[in-house]
Amino acid sequence: MFGAAAVLAAVALSPAQPPKPFEFKDGDRVVWIGGTLVEREQRYGYWETALIAAHPDKSITLRNLGWSGDTVRGESRGRFDYANADKCFRQLVDQTLELKPTVIFVSYGTNESFEGEAGLPRFEKGLEKLLDALKPANARVVLFTPLPFLYGNYAERNADVKRYAGVIRKVAAARNLPVADVWEQIDRRWSHSPVPAPPLSDNGMHLDETGYKVTADDFLAALGIRPWAGSPDALMRWRTTDTEPLRKAVVEKNQLFFHRWRPQNETYLFGFRKHEQGKNAKEVAEFDPLVSKAEAVIANLRKTLPK
Repeated sequence: MFGAAAVLAAVALSPAQPPKPFEFKDGDRVVWIGGTLVEREQRYGYWETALIAAHPDKSITLRNLGWSGDTVRGESRGRFDYANADKCFRQLVDQTLELKPTVIFVSYGTNESFEGEAGLPRFEKGLEKLLDALKPANARVVLFTPLPFLYGNYAERNADVKRYAGVIRKVAAARNLPVADVWEQIDRRWSHSPVPAPPLSDNGMHLDETGYKVTADDFLAALGIRPWAGSPDALMRWRTTDTEPLRKAVVEKNQLFFHRWRPQNETYLFGFRKHEQGKNAKEVAEFDPLVSKAEAVIANLRKTLPK
């Protein structure tokens, strides 16, 4: 499925007291916000596919609103008439709320960690502000810790990232929110050799396709989900189930949704130059039925998976 070796390693290295599984409900609408880790996952779909495959009896939809280089303040979303910091933040929040999520994955901290220890109070304040702004959704929120750096000058970098992961855990504890501790899961398995084998990244910071593939089980384990842990038969089914058709359908859906919420030339469609091509803005909504059709394909493939 996602690699027998990866599954076996995840089982062998699971914590003595794994986190309590996050309970997904039939019909859950997950919205995932964050930086590069989140945006790039939509290209490959391994983590999302793992989530769906682990719940073959539930209809779970996921909408990826990741933006490379983003922070809890939505800074990477600034462009042209969104140069105002408040507008960037409001866009992040409004786009999340518009999707009417029942679950929100919040995945930040990597980019903020470059501010070092001095930036911790600002990050904590920004995370608190974001979580307060998302309250109108009445969604169940899961906070994700950032990934460790996997090689290069990773010891120094990870000292900072670890501090930011600690802030996320602190905020989660104060708000009684679950934490998907991908820091703990991946640091324990992958970040203690100069170059992990197989290489998971082309720069030590961001996962590549192989990285997402072999860490799909770490993603589930961080959520407390271990579909392979019920019995030897369950492990065998998890290792041998062919989810590649499902993954391809997930990637297709993600691409269509990306064009829906982040269309090219949006300055001409919706921004200060809409007087030139604004008449074409109505075509963006035409992606909605295409996304729904792609979601139906995913649902049909999910139903073929062993329960």
